[in-house]
Amino acid sequence: MITMRKVIAALAGILAIPGLSLWLALPASAAPVAVPGIHAATSCGVWRWPVKTGSDADRRKVNKTVVHTTIRYLRARTAPSSFAGHQDRRFRGAERHTYRLRARLTQFRLEDDGDIHLVLKNSAGKTMIAEIPRPGCVARSSLWKRAIRVARSRFTNHYPVTTSWHFLNRRISVLGLGFFDEIHNVTGQAPNGIELHPVTGIRFR
Repeated sequence: MITMRKVIAALAGILAIPGLSLWLALPASAAPVAVPGIHAATSCGVWRWPVKTGSDADRRKVNKTVVHTTIRYLRARTAPSSFAGHQDRRFRGAERHTYRLRARLTQFRLEDDGDIHLVLKNSAGKTMIAEIPRPGCVARSSLWKRAIRVARSRFTNHYPVTTSWHFLNRRISVLGLGFFDEIHNVTGQAPNGIELHPVTGIRFR
């Protein structure tokens, strides 16, 4: 099935599209960098990338009050019916809140776009995704660039991160912005596509 994500990725690699230059633009430091013991990402992301990294047009509309929540609650949020017009904009509701939740981290890996993909699970076995962007793929305009860098460093100081899946059963506390992704074949995705993306804080318990 051809998804909007695939269409956008293909177009981004072929031509510059008038009107989309703001959200397609990546920071100058976005070129993949090889790190000893860590496989380098092939490129930074494209699909809703400003929203994923907190550099979107609505970033200042995100409520600064942290909402303590659960995987169950987030999985019950209503998913958008369409992503049209929201490549650089946030949906009202979940995407304009910062959430903290406690869960079990069951697996993780480095994605091609540089994100560390975390699979979180609750006591009922229900899962959702949280992702920590690579700081070099986060624009300076992001209000959470420093927090993302700290969260990324904290995670990689605990675990080696490669493009292979790593399995564990570790209790963690995760802080991050609500984000709806397109439903596609990805490990751990909630049925409504809700994620914490970007992760802006993490604690191991």
